[in-house]
Amino acid sequence: MKTTSLAVAAALSFAAAGASASPIDLTYMGTTASNPKNVKVTTTSTTPDVTVTGGAYGFRMREDASDPLTEFLAWCLDIESTLGTGSAYEYEITTSPFSNSHGLDAGQLGRVADVFDANYGTLDDTDGIQAAGFQVALWNALYDTDTDAGNGAFKVLSAAAGIVTQANAYLTAAAGYTGGKQFNLTFYESTETNPKRQNLVSATPVPLPAAGFLLLGGLGGLVALRRRKRAA
Repeated sequence: MKTTSLAVAAALSFAAAGASASPIDLTYMGTTASNPKNVKVTTTSTTPDVTVTGGAYGFRMREDASDPLTEFLAWCLDIESTLGTGSAYEYEITTSPFSNSHGLDAGQLGRVADVFDANYGTLDDTDGIQAAGFQVALWNALYDTDTDAGNGAFKVLSAAAGIVTQANAYLTAAAGYTGGKQFNLTFYESTETNPKRQNLVSATPVPLPAAGFLLLGGLGGLVALRRRKRAA
């Protein structure tokens, strides 16, 4: 997984735990994908139904467009609006996404989290097929309950070869995931109204517990001891 300015995203995630939400301005800076893909998708989970063609990849977003250190990688959780490029748009970090659109209930939140926990650690977001498959899997987790992005309440109508297969692999891994929480998710809700912009999510690795650091330190000591014995 390649992510940009994890420290910034982690700081924003920490800010989400605050008592009140403060608006932040986010600017789209492009994508990490070297060969970004477009897909045509549709969902019957909304009223009315939505069918769109757009980019399926991670978004490089900055809180300060002139400062690369404020950049982080975000993903779309909303096909009902457009992202908005060429300018800064106002968002709020929220712990109860998304009151301004389709919304996320407990089941949707769980499926989205599983897609991240099961797959994000090995995702290469610079690869167009992997990035598109991951984005499609997130949409499917939001708008559907199955593991087939080619059928159901949400489905891909047209896409480059390999994208649906990749998305289905991510969804299958998420459905069977039994591990612990691997990533903290931060949700960005658009406060724009004319028009509303896409709602976003970013992820940062769950910090290793202190016991984990002690274990790694112990293993490192064993390795060093073995090397010294071999040298002797």
